[in-house]
Amino acid sequence: MQALFWLLQAVPYVLAFSLAILVIVIVQVGGRHFGFGLGLIALTAWMDTASQSAPLFQAGVLLYVADVPFILLGLITLWRWIAARDLPWRHPGWALYVGVFFFNLAWGLATQGTSAGVQARNDYYAIVAASYLMSFPVGAREVRLLIRAFMWLGAGLLALVTYRWVVYYTPITDLLPPGGVYNIDGPIRVVSSASALLLAQCLLIGVYFGGLSGAAAGLRLLAPILLAYVVALQHRSVWLAGLIGVVVSMLLARAGNLRLWQQIAAVTTLAALVVGGVAFSGRLGESVTNSAERAVAGQGTVAARFDNWRVTLSDWKNDGVKAVVLGRGYGGDVTRIVNSGGRQTRITYGAHNNYVTQLVGVGLVGFAGLLWALASAVKGLVRVMRRQDENSPGAALLLVLLAVQAAYYIAYSVDFMQSVLLGVSLSLAALGRPAPAARPALFRPASPAA
Repeated sequence: MQALFWLLQAVPYVLAFSLAILVIVIVQVGGRHFGFGLGLIALTAWMDTASQSAPLFQAGVLLYVADVPFILLGLITLWRWIAARDLPWRHPGWALYVGVFFFNLAWGLATQGTSAGVQARNDYYAIVAASYLMSFPVGAREVRLLIRAFMWLGAGLLALVTYRWVVYYTPITDLLPPGGVYNIDGPIRVVSSASALLLAQCLLIGVYFGGLSGAAAGLRLLAPILLAYVVALQHRSVWLAGLIGVVVSMLLARAGNLRLWQQIAAVTTLAALVVGGVAFSGRLGESVTNSAERAVAGQGTVAARFDNWRVTLSDWKNDGVKAVVLGRGYGGDVTRIVNSGGRQTRITYGAHNNYVTQLVGVGLVGFAGLLWALASAVKGLVRVMRRQDENSPGAALLLVLLAVQAAYYIAYSVDFMQSVLLGVSLSLAALGRPAPAARPALFRPASPAA
């Protein structure tokens, strides 16, 4: 009995010691291995979705699932940007954007307190994810690791969605979350739009780039399931972003060893299977049809979001020169009055548009830096793709995924798994940069005597 007592007493110390060892391992391995950090980010994304982004515990401030991993990755990233010898590209536009962000975060913490950290949390996650991955050299091998991370995360999300649908529609009331639904926008939307977007991107990888790796081939096998789940989840912005990905993939018409007509046939076959299934699914088919009709007619949330963007930009312009040039300090009041459904509504949530959110958050200077980084990534990827070497298919894949992301960001804010794509793209784009011209010598050596 005494031994059991001492064992129980030792448990907290063992856990603390194990946690310290884990932190050391993450810092040591994450500072050297691209795949380890990428896997940690993907695992964090799944855990955040599974926990519905709920806080885990309070230690002076509320701590969320992603906080500790991204604090550690932030420290690793800072070290790599300062000291790593293999860092491929310290992009000045990205450095400008990040610098303005941290200036505004410091300003907000000084003037508004911890509420600034709460507002800046998602942007911080995204900045760390992109900055960490762009600090490693990226080639065909790293792109294959990216595909593998997307495959495992996509499979995990499929399992999570299936579980939640079973729990809700059975129903198993003891397993339902507080409130009885997983998403207030509709019972069938059991994961966020960001998760649905990742499933759509996995679908595009499988259909158009299935020949890149074994993981991509696995996604090709999962393609009908992925398409069915994307349609059933009814995130209309994801549907639009996915269609844009299809168009861009067909325009590129490369990688994946499929000719254009084969790509069209693959998508047509998948669409026919899903549409046929939806048509015979009764209430689900009616729900999907109604959702599509509302999107085409500009009803539902579409009109409210336009008004939200307009009011957000108007308030930002009225906040003064500092806000316009460098953005608002985080933590301030973001309450707005918008027209929703024909009546005035007071809201406090974000602008539902990443471009508006970033412009307001970091001002014209920071936003210009972000656009500079994005333009450099696209330009560099195009150069790599045209070189027709082993890195070209990966560059084509990233161009497609960035196009999907760009369309999605019209209706939603930043997501750190999407920032993974930007980080990898900027690093791969460094391969497409022209070699610097040789500098002329200041002093020419004397000619040897005749």
